[in-house]
Formats: sequence, structure tokens, C-alpha cells
Amino acid sequence: MKKTKTTETKPSMGSTLNKYELVVIYPVSENEIGAEKAITEKCKKRALKVAEVDKWGTKTMAYEIKKQSRGYYLKLTIEGAPSAAKELERDLQMDDKLLRYLLIRI
Repeated sequence: MKKTKTTETKPSMGSTLNKYELVVIYPVSENEIGAEKAITEKCKKRALKVAEVDKWGTKTMAYEIKKQSRGYYLKLTIEGAPSAAKELERDLQMDDKLLRYLLIRI
């Protein structure tokens, strides 16, 4: 059988690093640069490395969220410890400006 996790070969690290994809939706009224800076700062605060930022831009949503029919989408690829990802998720839940987010491990 083939091992799919390469991070298990580092026992001296103490905790393994995982890759995550994070998609966030901000209101269109939010500044695009400000939204990207805010989310990358949250990641850095929790010791997560932002590997890639993909700006999807402004899109019409399938249904209204907080009386907004359009949103600014960002997709980030991040790396870090599982505990840091949980803390980031808690930070995202408390962000009032954020319309929606989805954080998954890849």
C-alpha cells in the first residue's frame, strides 16, 4: 500500500502540518485589498502559512446572505497545524464582515 501522508515522516516536529483550502465571501462593499489583507493577517496570527491566494472576484450568489446578493470571493491555500486551523475557524466565526467561509483539509 502507498502512503498518502508525507507529513508523518517527521516525528521530531511534535505536530504534523496539514494543507487546507479556505474559501471566504465578503460583501461587495468591503474593499478587495482590505478583505485579502484581513484574511491573510488572521492566518498569520494563528501561525498558518498562506501558500496561495486565488482572487475569484465579485460574483452573484445563488441566494441572499445577510441581505447581500453579490459577494467578493477569495480562495486561499494554507498550511499549518490542525490546532491552528481550529483557532482560525473560531476567528472566522466571530468576524462580522464575513458572509460565509469554508475551511477543508486537502
